[in-house]
Amino acid sequence: MLQLKRIVFFVLISMNACAFAQDVDDQESVLSVLKKQTNAEKRAEKIKSIRENGTAIELFELIQFYGTDDEKSEKIIKLLNKKYPESQQARFARVMSFRNLESAQEVEEHFFKIQQEYPDANLDFEKNLVAMSFAEVPDAEKMMSYINTIEDPVYRVGALLSSLELFIPIDQEQALKLATQNLDQAKKLKGQMKKNNLSEAIYNEYLKMYGKLLFKSGYDEKSFKYIQEAYENLEDTSENREVVEIYAYLSASLKGNYEKSLPVLAGMIEAGKNEKMYLDQVRLGYAKLYPDKDVEAYIDSLYQKFIEKIKSNVAAFSVNKPAPDFSVIDVNGKKVTLEDFKGKTIVLDFWATWCGPCVASFPAMQLAADRYVNNPEVEFLFIDTWENVKDPLSHSKKFLDKRGYDFDLYIDAINPETQLPPAVTAFEVTGIPAKFVIDPEGIIRFQLEGFEGDMEAAAEELAQMIEIARKGF
Repeated sequence: MLQLKRIVFFVLISMNACAFAQDVDDQESVLSVLKKQTNAEKRAEKIKSIRENGTAIELFELIQFYGTDDEKSEKIIKLLNKKYPESQQARFARVMSFRNLESAQEVEEHFFKIQQEYPDANLDFEKNLVAMSFAEVPDAEKMMSYINTIEDPVYRVGALLSSLELFIPIDQEQALKLATQNLDQAKKLKGQMKKNNLSEAIYNEYLKMYGKLLFKSGYDEKSFKYIQEAYENLEDTSENREVVEIYAYLSASLKGNYEKSLPVLAGMIEAGKNEKMYLDQVRLGYAKLYPDKDVEAYIDSLYQKFIEKIKSNVAAFSVNKPAPDFSVIDVNGKKVTLEDFKGKTIVLDFWATWCGPCVASFPAMQLAADRYVNNPEVEFLFIDTWENVKDPLSHSKKFLDKRGYDFDLYIDAINPETQLPPAVTAFEVTGIPAKFVIDPEGIIRFQLEGFEGDMEAAAEELAQMIEIARKGF
């Protein structure tokens, strides 16, 4: 399901939000003025003035002011498209009309209505949105059928990139086939890079995506070609660590270039990336550059630095307060409470399918959960909350199954009386992902929100928190 937040995120990224984030003669925005106006009569006068004489930007801000009032928003969307049909605001406003749609079929049906209502409009935005909704199914044929009809060749590649990013976690093999089949479209952008900054940005992002996809699929030689070009095009290596790390590994393993690669590889071990493939290259590189020194002692020192760093980080999330009595629903429809886990250390992870950082944290959470899979004293509760769908359980199960996660799923179902999800409300959560580590006595020992950083480091941090909660120190 592509709710409004994800719609906005993907369309802004792929179409360069600056196109319609313009200043209005440095005046205070309409949205701000309307929000501050407490006099209903004056606010109504301002709205009437905007409807009659407002610019495209002002009408767009009026849509934002109406928020979830679909009836009023729809009227302004139609007015904006009538008065300023070619504006970026009109196009983006049409995209906003897709909010709250739950399935690819609903998104497609809404697209057909827009086609009929605006037969002369450029619908590249909308086609991208429908393609992304089918990428989440995943349905490659439907996805590509919409991408291939996008008129703007630059945006077409950007739309393909957006859809493939959604497709990769679900079906990596098929995603690689699609990325390879459409590689020539991306390469055509290379010739336009001096004239078009957006072409350059999308081409470089495609290079990164394709190189990483080849690497994850085991095609090291092919990957190196694209990763090397992506690496050479980087303006800031600190913001593209994955590309830098893959380039370092491939430079070492394929070219024997350890002088520049070893520091990066060593940094990866120090950050917790202790897979055999990386350890092997560190061993080879260190032995080659420092033949008289102890390789294993060096690797052990890197790992110890990692552990010490994790231990120091963990302290920042330490709390000491009783956990509220909460209730959630398990996959069998049974209500469970805090009392059901008495005597165990439990990890609560509040998340939602539409939450990007939540999904980004899943690989780390899977690593941590796998570590305790045979330990009956530790339980992980992955609690889906704040969903806006008819059947959260079915929706969440499909979402996790498609991505290969076998979490112990629980649902924070809306209380019909309060219209609030009880568990996340009891914990006073203000943002997700939100994680709580509760000790066997029912005391919250650690609490953290959001997700940033490496999968390995995040998993180790959580493991350290669990051990502290279990052992009481």
